[in-house]
Amino acid sequence: MGLTKGSTGLRAVDTGLTIKKRDPTDRVIALAGNPNVGKSTVFNALTGMNQHTGFCKYG
Repeated sequence: MGLTKGSTGLRAVDTGLTIKKRDPTDRVIALAGNPNVGKSTVFNALTGMNQHTGFCKYG
């Protein structure tokens, strides 16, 4: 993949995503980072869940 002009900068995240909170006291947290830095581990520790990601080349 790699970094390109389209994948960086201010417009990189302008996808029209709308996050609706259920309660005004709810918080929204984003985890971003390079591959294999522990994002899923942090997510699982914060939520108590056991989520994982994977790639299936036979898709």
